[in-house]
Amino acid sequence: MSFRRSPYREGLTKADKLLAILMDRAAHSTQELVRRVGHAFGGAIFKLRSRGFYIARTHHPTKRYQSEYRLSDDKSRSL
Repeated sequence: MSFRRSPYREGLTKADKLLAILMDRAAHSTQELVRRVGHAFGGAIFKLRSRGFYIARTHHPTKRYQSEYRLSDDKSRSL
């Protein structure tokens, strides 16, 4: 039995998937990133930050215990 795979996802690391999502510079919720990238995407954020990308994390405005992530130009807001 063969499974159909998306050509977009083949060969991509979690960091690659995360970067492709964040390139629109919009805010993405934790729930969305878990669904699209995978459950443990903290390592992917670490890799992207070590490669020089600034990923800002803010608290979600309406959902308690969730955050939003976006690609940022401002280094001071990447924490």
